[in-house]
Amino acid sequence: MRSGVTERESQRSIMAATRTIGSAAWASACLASLGLGLGACHPDGKQAGRRAASKDAQALASAILADGSGEQPRTPSAPTPLAPAVVQTLRSLRDQRLEIAPPTVQSALLSFGTDRLVQATVDKVTFRDSKQGQVITEASIGAVRAVAHGPDGSLFAIGATGSARLEPRMKVAKHFPRVPFLPGSELLPDLEGPGHFFVYYSEDAQLYWYPFSSEISSILPIEASFHLEGCLEPIAQLRDNAIVCRTATGFLRQAPRGSRTEFNFPSSDDPLVRLLPGMRLDEFFAISKAGEVLQLRLAGNLAVVARFRLPGAVYAAAANTDTLAFVSMSSPQPGQPRRWSLRVTDFEGHARFETNLPATAPSADEDWLAAVVEDKNLAISVFEPLIAIGGAKRVTVWDYAQGRDLFTR
Repeated sequence: MRSGVTERESQRSIMAATRTIGSAAWASACLASLGLGLGACHPDGKQAGRRAASKDAQALASAILADGSGEQPRTPSAPTPLAPAVVQTLRSLRDQRLEIAPPTVQSALLSFGTDRLVQATVDKVTFRDSKQGQVITEASIGAVRAVAHGPDGSLFAIGATGSARLEPRMKVAKHFPRVPFLPGSELLPDLEGPGHFFVYYSEDAQLYWYPFSSEISSILPIEASFHLEGCLEPIAQLRDNAIVCRTATGFLRQAPRGSRTEFNFPSSDDPLVRLLPGMRLDEFFAISKAGEVLQLRLAGNLAVVARFRLPGAVYAAAANTDTLAFVSMSSPQPGQPRRWSLRVTDFEGHARFETNLPATAPSADEDWLAAVVEDKNLAISVFEPLIAIGGAKRVTVWDYAQGRDLFTR
């Protein structure tokens, strides 16, 4: 979970590139075979002279199929290094041909509070000063599932073995019991008060309401639950605590304890990957995979207030009361490296801040997808004009109003 890539997300990424990789994998295996002196390849997959495929070519094919599957390959007792030609071919396939699909549920491993930033690392959360980056305190909670901020500026985190919360102006985090957090879950604050929070589980469309309790118990008890029938990913929490989500016929708006309203909206070949709250209580943004941004108003019939298009495909997105932020990626192109960028806009799409992001170059035997996206977590502050990009190993914070970076840790 540290990288925010689940088995399902990895499968989506590799399935998105099946057609391209299918032919490319065959061609690459042939290239590797030729490099090893095994003869020519034919369209039916046979080699001249009917010679057996080499171990290196088999390893290449296995690596391509395992790429993005989310499964950890079984380590052989005596692993054999891949031949240089195979390593180069595999790297070229990944960088120039494999599409990266944005995760169905965006990872939440960074969050801003009042003058604070929480960063998820391997088995703990680190609470930092949001402008200087100094560590205020840390909390060991096992593998971190998600982090969030409350309406009072507090920060909290859910881990595999426990949970922690840092209240405003405090310098020591308080621990509370473990919260079940299954794949596909999302951590949300209760905007009506700082004493509770929500966990949304998409598989059952259930919104679970938990208290911040210091009682000694192994698992934090659920105080209430709300069924969002027909709710599909993506979802967003609006400024009035209501949930808006995609449905089979359009959109649904439902308050945890309030009314439920459905809106018809036509589907598109360009699927929605993110929903974000607007400034108004009845508005939200819908972002497509290709980078189209729609500003929608939930009044009577669903209305499109405005739209604009981003220059690249969207991997992650976030919003505060007057600003949108996007992590975008270029499409894979033969002979060109994949490019990542951060773009901050106003609600009309006018750029307020832009910068390129460093690209990761995983080794041939790494989990390529996890390594490429592990430092692409995104957070924007609702308290200050700050934005953060990073992961467990590093985080960078910018002041987008002044157009400068504040620190990298």
